[in-house]
Amino acid sequence: MDKKKKGDKEKKEKKGTENLASLRDPAFPYEIADKMISGEEKDDSDTRLLIIDDDEGLRSLLRDLLVEAGYTVDTASCGEEALKMIRVSTYDLVVTDLRMKGMHGFKVIKEVKSIDPGVDVIVITGYSSVSSAVESMKAGATDYITKPFNSDHIKMVVDKNMERRQFQRLASEREFYKALSNIDGLTELYNYRYFHQYLQMELEREKRYKRPFSLIMLDIDNFKEYNDRYGHPVGDLVLKNLATILRKTTRGSDVICRYGGEEFAVILPETSKQEAAIFCERIRKAVKNNKPRDLKGGSIGNIRVTVGLASFPKDADNKDELIEKTDKALYQGKEAGKNCTFLYGAKEKYTKSKKKTS
Repeated sequence: MDKKKKGDKEKKEKKGTENLASLRDPAFPYEIADKMISGEEKDDSDTRLLIIDDDEGLRSLLRDLLVEAGYTVDTASCGEEALKMIRVSTYDLVVTDLRMKGMHGFKVIKEVKSIDPGVDVIVITGYSSVSSAVESMKAGATDYITKPFNSDHIKMVVDKNMERRQFQRLASEREFYKALSNIDGLTELYNYRYFHQYLQMELEREKRYKRPFSLIMLDIDNFKEYNDRYGHPVGDLVLKNLATILRKTTRGSDVICRYGGEEFAVILPETSKQEAAIFCERIRKAVKNNKPRDLKGGSIGNIRVTVGLASFPKDADNKDELIEKTDKALYQGKEAGKNCTFLYGAKEKYTKSKKKTS
C-alpha cells in the first residue's frame, strides 16, 4: 500500500473513531432533547418572522407579502422596538434594514444575535457595496438583499432560509434518535449495543497502533436480595447510584456501559492490565464506601461489587475472546467470595493478594 492510500485509510478510520467518540458523553442526546422540547421543534405553519424598518410603506408591503406566503409576521419601526419584542417572543427569522433612525442595522443584528443566537437575520438595504454585505455577515446576518427588489426574490430568499432551518431541525432529530439508540434508559450510560460497537472499534484501533487496552466487567453482589427486600424501585435507584459512581471514578476517555441487568462494563483505552487492576480496586472501594438510600431516605446498607478484568493483547486478540475472558474473571471473583477484583489468568483474587500483574 503506498503512502497516500495508507494516509487516506488512516484519515477515514480516524474520522470513524471521532464519530463514535462524539457520543461518549451520556448527556449528549438529552441535551438535544432539551432543545427540541424547549421550542426548537416547531410546527411549520407557526413560523414567526419579525420585520424591522422605519419605512411604514415597506413594512406593510413585506408583511402582506410574507403573510400571504403562509408566515406569521410581526413588525417593528426601529431597532429599539424590535429588541423589546425579541426579549418576550421567539422568532425564526428577522428581516431588517441597515439604515434606520436610532440604532443602526449592524448594531441591531449584533443585539438580536446576543438575545437569541438561534434566530436567523436577513438584511434588506439600499447599500450596494460589498463592504456592507461583509460587515452584515460578520455581525451575524445569514443573507443580504439590496434594493430595489421584487416580491418573488424576497419570497425565494425567505423560503430558502426556512427550508435550511427545517433541514437543520430534522438533522438534529436524526442525531437525537441515533444517539438515543445507544443509551440505556435507566442509567443513561451506553447500552449493550453500543458496547459491542465501540469495543470492536477500540480493538481495531489498538491493534493498528500496537497499544494495550483493558476491559472491566462488574456485577452487583446479591442484587436480587435488594429487589426482593426493598422492591424494584429501590433496585433501580441502586443501579442509578452505581452509574453515578462509575462516572465519577472514570476518565473522560473511558467508555462506561450497562451490559445487562446489574452488570456493567468499562472500556479502558491505552491501559495495561496492571494499571487497570489498580483502577478496578478504586471502583470497588468507591462502591463499598458509598451509602445508598431508599425512596424515603432510609439506609439500605452498603452495595458491593465483584470486578473481572482482562486485557488486550495479553489475554485476548479479538472482541469475543476478550469478553469471554473478562466474564470468566468476573465469575472467578464471585466464586472467590465476591466483593473483590479478579484478573483473568490469576490463581487468586487481586483484592487479597495485591500482587502486580503486568
